[in-house]
Amino acid sequence: MASERGAGAYLGWFLFGATIGGIAALLLSPKTGEENRGLLGERAAELLDKGREIFEEQSERLMGAFEAGRDAMREEMRKMPPRG
Repeated sequence: MASERGAGAYLGWFLFGATIGGIAALLLSPKTGEENRGLLGERAAELLDKGREIFEEQSERLMGAFEAGRDAMREEMRKMPPRG
C-alpha cells in the first residue's frame, strides 16, 4: 500500500512539473498567441485522453481488488462453524 501512495505522489509531482514547464514554455515561446493556443488545444486533448486511460485502468484495478476481497470474505464465512 505504501508503494501505491509513493507512485501517486510521484505522479502528482510529475504533473506539477509538467504544468510549470508548460507555463514557462508559453511565456518564453517566440510563437504567436494563436499558434500557442492551437498547440495547447492539442496537448489538452492528449492529456485528457491519457487521464481517461489512467482512470479506467485504476477503476478496473480497484474493482478487481474489491471482488477479490468479497470472494475471500465469502470463503472465510463458509469455513466458520454454524451458530447455534
